Amino acid sequence: MRMFFSIVVSYKYFMKCPYPECRKDYNDEGWPPVYHGWIDPEDWEGSINEEMTTNRVLLITRRCRFCNQLFHTLSVGHQNYISDHGWKRQDPTIEPLIQYPTSKTKFEAKGVSKEVVAAFNEAERCRSVGSLTGAGSCLRKAIYTLCDAMDVSGADYRGKIVNLPVKTEYQELLKQIKWLGDNVTKPGQEKYTMDMVDVALEILPVLVDDIYIKDEKADTAAKLLARARSVNSLPETSEEQE
Repeated sequence: MRMFFSIVVSYKYFMKCPYPECRKDYNDEGWPPVYHGWIDPEDWEGSINEEMTTNRVLLITRRCRFCNQLFHTLSVGHQNYISDHGWKRQDPTIEPLIQYPTSKTKFEAKGVSKEVVAAFNEAERCRSVGSLTGAGSCLRKAIYTLCDAMDVSGADYRGKIVNLPVKTEYQELLKQIKWLGDNVTKPGQEKYTMDMVDVALEILPVLVDDIYIKDEKADTAAKLLARARSVNSLPETSEEQE
């Protein structure tokens, strides 16, 4: 697991445009939001009790500079209302709740199993609502589904990962992502964070595409070779026979 931790520390994650036909980076510091506003209980004439106990909601809308489409982030502000001083801020003040629309990665390889894509997109939906356990578990499910789709042998899924047709370092990364999925569902001493899930969400499509694109290139090469063989094996003409 140490390898995965080192990747998390050194990797600066940038959320991407959620629209699958775009998926370019958007959240560098120079991007001002199109809309940035709070929803307070006092805005809708809430009761005194609601004003004292309900946290404020923050809506941020941005526009992707590449595809020009809007996307939204809804967060809650962890703040207590004190009648004499207004909203008292706590640290941290903002907790992201959901991003809309949900990111939906399009794999570069055409032949990726629909079941693998569905499991990975489910992990993305869990990530969009801040579910660490759900995202980690669905990432593990995507790896299990990948092993089943590739029909690799092994006593268990850890053994099957070793038999996937990828580089050894890729196999190690797949094991680490599986390990993350195994452990986010258990109480333990180590701290699991959404940063780890974010790294896994970036890495896994690369690993999956590597497997399927390799197969697609091999299929294309086989077809070209078969075509060349059929051309070169044409029957001799009558002139050549003479």
